[in-house]
Amino acid sequence: MAVDIQACACGSGLRAQRCCAYDFNNRPPPGSAKQLLPLVERAARAFELKQFDVAEQLALEVLELAQSQPGALSTLYRLRRAQNKLAAVEVLLRRFVWLYPNEIGPTCEFALLLKQTGKLAQAEVHARNAVRIAPTNPGAHNLMGMILTDSNRPRVGGVSL
Repeated sequence: MAVDIQACACGSGLRAQRCCAYDFNNRPPPGSAKQLLPLVERAARAFELKQFDVAEQLALEVLELAQSQPGALSTLYRLRRAQNKLAAVEVLLRRFVWLYPNEIGPTCEFALLLKQTGKLAQAEVHARNAVRIAPTNPGAHNLMGMILTDSNRPRVGGVSL
């Protein structure tokens, strides 16, 4: 069986089989990638030190072995966002939110990205999830209101005319 070494078309840097063509039904059990945590920590530290090539290499190595590792996904997402690779950013955030639906930060960032790219119906779903996750978070409510207002439903969005 040949190994697919072609990079994914979205620009994430991952192989297609580890990115957009990944079969989420074949996920490893939780905790199976704990041996990779030192690499994940080194990648995050390299990103903070602006050693972007090192951070990218380490994040890609981890995600090659453990496609659902949250720290490596986060580091690669932040790298692609800094590079303004929006297709890759959307794919990586979509994966993160699908795998970890109760994380407020990535959920809000994904909803905002979808709003900015004009995908208002999808953005609303994730904004509603953000309000569900953190009902007292004013940022989640503000995001929901902006999306509803952009969807031409300002009364529901909290704006009275």
